Amino acid sequence: MEGDGRLAAPVSGPLATSVCWLLGDAARELTQELERVLRKDDLRWRDYGVLVVLEAAGPLSQQEIGRRLSVDRSTMVHVIDVLEERGLVARARDAADRRAYSIRLTDSGRALLVDVLHPATEAVQERVLGGLAAEDRMHLNRVLAQLAAGR
Repeated sequence: MEGDGRLAAPVSGPLATSVCWLLGDAARELTQELERVLRKDDLRWRDYGVLVVLEAAGPLSQQEIGRRLSVDRSTMVHVIDVLEERGLVARARDAADRRAYSIRLTDSGRALLVDVLHPATEAVQERVLGGLAAEDRMHLNRVLAQLAAGR
């Protein structure tokens, strides 16, 4: 589904058999739908990624979060600024490296993830992947994880 609620036109010809195109098209569709859902909480997909990384890993430097999400340094500073202003993350000097900042998820950030964002993103995934059998979903996840890992 496109951002305006219309279904994307199906691809045909060489694009219909291009793995690169189909992966990109599927990612665009899913990202647009997730952006629409996250916008209700005044968040973007990248903001959600930061919160999830911190939830899983605990406090990290801005540089490490950026590395894990493939986000450049200046963009990461802006994202953290916005999340900090909203009280979803807290920034403090890293005890091990005073030149760096350690970012942690706040209780408000964790509550938003658990109570609102995880259920909302799960609902999007269910809408998008609901037509696939459980075995096909697991296989898709395995293949995508291998591709993302560069294998």
